[in-house]
Amino acid sequence: MAFLFNDFTAEERNLLLAALLHDIGKFWQRTQDEPMRRIVSENYRAFYEARNHSSPGHQDWSAYFCETFVKIREVTNAVINHHGPSERLHYFVSAGDCLSAGERLDIAEEKGGEIRQLVSILSCIELDGLRSKKAYYKKLVPLGEYCVPEEEPSPNPKQGYKELWDAFIKAFNSIQNFDDPVELTKLYSILEEYTFNIPSAYYYSMPDISLWAHLKTAAAIAFALYRELEGKPNQHVISKLDSIIRRPSAVEEDLFCLVKGDISGIQDFVYDTKMDGATKALRGKSFYLSYLMTVIPKYILKKERLPITNLLYSGGGHFYLIMHGRFLQKLDEYQKELDGLFLDAHHGELALLLKGVTLKPADFRVKDGKLPEKFEELGKLLQEEKNRKFYSILKEDQKMVFGPFKEKGEPCPHCGNPVKEDECPFCRSFERLGENLIKKKFLVEEWKEKSERQKGSIEKVEDIFKRLGVSVEFTDEALEKDYSFAVKREEWDFKKCCGYMKIPVGMKLDQKGNIITFDEISDSAKGIKVWGVLRGDVDNLGRIFREGLGQNRSFARIMTLSQEMAQFFGPSLERMLNRLGSCDKSHSYENCAVIYAGGDDFFLVGPWDAMPYVAEEIKKEFYRYTGHNPAITVSMAFDIAPDKKFPLYRVAQTAGENLENAKHFKDPVRKKEKNCFAFAGVPIGWEDFDKFKDVKEKLFKALDELKVSRSLLGIIYRVCREYEVSANEDGKMFRSWRLFYYVARLKERNKKAEDILDKLIYLLIEKGNKLYKYAFQSARWAEFETRK
Repeated sequence: MAFLFNDFTAEERNLLLAALLHDIGKFWQRTQDEPMRRIVSENYRAFYEARNHSSPGHQDWSAYFCETFVKIREVTNAVINHHGPSERLHYFVSAGDCLSAGERLDIAEEKGGEIRQLVSILSCIELDGLRSKKAYYKKLVPLGEYCVPEEEPSPNPKQGYKELWDAFIKAFNSIQNFDDPVELTKLYSILEEYTFNIPSAYYYSMPDISLWAHLKTAAAIAFALYRELEGKPNQHVISKLDSIIRRPSAVEEDLFCLVKGDISGIQDFVYDTKMDGATKALRGKSFYLSYLMTVIPKYILKKERLPITNLLYSGGGHFYLIMHGRFLQKLDEYQKELDGLFLDAHHGELALLLKGVTLKPADFRVKDGKLPEKFEELGKLLQEEKNRKFYSILKEDQKMVFGPFKEKGEPCPHCGNPVKEDECPFCRSFERLGENLIKKKFLVEEWKEKSERQKGSIEKVEDIFKRLGVSVEFTDEALEKDYSFAVKREEWDFKKCCGYMKIPVGMKLDQKGNIITFDEISDSAKGIKVWGVLRGDVDNLGRIFREGLGQNRSFARIMTLSQEMAQFFGPSLERMLNRLGSCDKSHSYENCAVIYAGGDDFFLVGPWDAMPYVAEEIKKEFYRYTGHNPAITVSMAFDIAPDKKFPLYRVAQTAGENLENAKHFKDPVRKKEKNCFAFAGVPIGWEDFDKFKDVKEKLFKALDELKVSRSLLGIIYRVCREYEVSANEDGKMFRSWRLFYYVARLKERNKKAEDILDKLIYLLIEKGNKLYKYAFQSARWAEFETRK
């Protein structure tokens, strides 16, 4: 929903369109369409000559675009004048443009010579003196066509821009009515899709800010100002905006606030589920949390009469909004309302926490602005708030939180809601939600006005959405007049859909069309028939945002970095898994599923034996995605279920603790921290992973293919214990010769295995009479994989 309220005024519509399209001409210019340049030159000569320019600038191209495709005079005028405002609407667009870019000087791109591509901002991050050796370039493709950045720019960017522009225009032409909020939502999604991977400007030394990040944040700022200055005399508004444009550091008022919403209790909620039907419930619960993090901010924006542009980010169990400064006074009111909803729905198991900090125009400045610090301050406030969950209700009526509560029947052991006929309707609704998400093609939203909102009891997940004013339905057909979103990008029809969902949604179906179970996942594993989990997240994320951006910390640049992270830890992760499954049949990758991915972290389940290989692939892909940047690393933890029926939450919890330990991993030799893979609780630096895997694979080959006696494993375990004892006792020598002796006897009994056993000895006994430090873990891995 680009506009989250139906009764928007013509001025509000014009502001949204002008702010979102004010720089669209930059995109068009880069196609170097000479006939079109002559038309723009002819039609807008008076404008650019008035600016003492000899050729049309991006604002002239943007204005011509609006004149041709939007056909609203006020929008065209605001766009062409956004660098020289003279009317109220122009000033709002201009102020949004300036603060988004951090008050930078605007230089005519048309004088900049050759056209250039967007540089991956991840390849520009520098931390502790580490960074990529060179800049990497984003391919000129739509957002949904995930690609890793390339080492060299395209030899023909003009053609790339032209193909992207043609696709954009085809999609844009599907918009039929700029007074319809559904159609405006389509416009929003189309702009995101086609401007995500192109630079906002390339006259910077490093064009690493995406045009989409600039357009979105400019519109968000413009609308926050519009709401903050609402009701003020026109002259006062223009004077204030003029001050912001000319000298933002002189405007001391808290005109904005940055708001963060964060869900607490995710782990217990998602993973505490009965194992029968667990795959559907897991998918349903993880989707519920992701979707809730868009529905709640939409609910707030709708009530505050702000567009979707002001939802800066949603994912990873939290969201960010940029709002008008006065909104901060309403935050407690929203907190109380959401506390009531979450208590009704989840009885305290889940809580949604809201906090906000004020922002001044000076905070948006590029070099001495405070945006990264404001984001950090917000995070600390929310951390403190986690000790005060439901305080808004507790301070008025403790019985609502602590009871006693009226008995409504036998409570479900997982969610606490009453069980009916041996089934929990609330838990069942999450299974149904997960099944619909996997099997249906479209999600259709119908937003209700305040008077139509449901207030009754909550018996199923859909009732929670209705309390927030939206009815949700999954269908096989998009409903053109409603807010229809394709579940997968492949089903996105510009004419019928408002966009597509950018979260993992897949899970394998069996031959009968049923979603595979944990039993089936376990049975597809090599060796022991159990499932495993993989958790991970980016190391030092806070420092990356706070310090990694260097001196250029503009709002649009911070958003570009955030969006780049979100692109990787979203559907792209699922596609990577599918690609791995199609080209490597050595493990059952097709039975792995991304249960959750958002922000910078993820959670996967699958056959246990596939998990370490999936982890390695994610690490390698992320390294390529960051432009081989050593400053941006990822740590992961893996754990194995003791039994296929073992409670998921116990394994997930252990993997979480192992991931936390991985964050404290230090390699004293290489003087590195984190950046590791925790195998059953033991952190292994990624630099050591190849050898760790190599030892396991040679052991596997010896045991499985060459039928070497499994006593080899017992020998290795015994040697590991002896090595540990010798290391802890002064003067005691490690008797490595015993391993040579045992292996020599094995070689005598199995001549075919001589070569592989020699290689194993070479890997296990290192220089200085030392045992390979992960010999035990490699042997354990091989043991599990070869156990019948």
